[in-house]
Amino acid sequence: MEKFKLYLQLMRVDKPIGFYLLMWPVVWAFLISTSGSPNIFYVIIFFIGIVITRSAGCVINDYFDQDFDKRVERTKDRVLANNQITNQEALVLFLILISLCFLLLVMLDFKIIFYAIFSFLLIVSYPLMKRFFKVPQLILGIAFGSSIPMVFILEKGEITYECILLYLATILWAVAYDTYYAMADKKDDLKIGVKSSAVFFGDQDYIYAFYIQLIVIAIFLIIGITNSFNTLFYLSLFVSLLFILYQRGLAKHRIPFQCISAFENNNLFGLTITFGLIFNYIFIS
Repeated sequence: MEKFKLYLQLMRVDKPIGFYLLMWPVVWAFLISTSGSPNIFYVIIFFIGIVITRSAGCVINDYFDQDFDKRVERTKDRVLANNQITNQEALVLFLILISLCFLLLVMLDFKIIFYAIFSFLLIVSYPLMKRFFKVPQLILGIAFGSSIPMVFILEKGEITYECILLYLATILWAVAYDTYYAMADKKDDLKIGVKSSAVFFGDQDYIYAFYIQLIVIAIFLIIGITNSFNTLFYLSLFVSLLFILYQRGLAKHRIPFQCISAFENNNLFGLTITFGLIFNYIFIS
C-alpha cells in the first residue's frame, strides 16, 4: 500500500490542478464544436484520458528531470529524486499508462490517431526541451491543446476556424500560466541551467505572462463575436480579466509561493470561461 501511494505521488494525483488545466480546454472544445450539446460518451472517454495522460506526463517528466529536481528546493523531495521509486518502476508505470491511453483511443476513432501520436511525442519530449529550447512552455501548450483538434474531428468531422483559434488560445494560456509556475523556480533554474519562459522573459516575466493572457481573452472575444454569443459569455470574459489582473499582482514580487498561487488561480480563469460558454448555450436566443 505504501508503494502504491508513492506511485500516486509520482502521477501527481495528490495535486489535481494539472488535471483541471488540461480539462478546461477540452470542455471548451466540446461546447463550441457542438453548440453546447456534446456526445456524452466522447466526453467521458476524454476526461478519463486527461487523467491518464497527465499522470503519464508527470511520470516521464520526473524520470528525465530527477537530477535537476534534486537541486531545486521545491522539487527535491519528489519520489524519483529522493529514490523512493526506482527508474525501472517509473518506466513500467509510464508504459502502463500509455497503454491505457491507447485502449481509450481504440474506443473512439482511428481518424484522430495522428493527433494522438503527435500528443504522445510532445509529452515525452517536453522535459527534454528544458535543456535546449528557450521557451519549453510553448511545447507544453501545444501538447495540452492537442486534444482540441481531436474533439472537433470527432464532433464536427473537420477542423474549423474556431478549432484553430481555440488551439492557439490554449497554447498561449499554457505559456502564461506555466511562466508563473516557472517563476517559483527561477533562481534555481538559472543556477543549474534549466531553460524556461520565466528565464527567457527576464525581468519582464510576469508582464509578458499578463500580456499573453490578454491575447487569450481577445481570442475568445473573437470567437464570441463571430458566433453571436450572448451577454453572459462576455461577462465571463470580464471576470476572467479580473482573475489575470489578480494573478499579475500575485506574481509581480516573485515570491515563490505567490507565483504558484498565480499559477493555480488559472483554474478559476478556465472555470469562468467554461461557465460563460455553458450559460451562452443555455440561454442562447
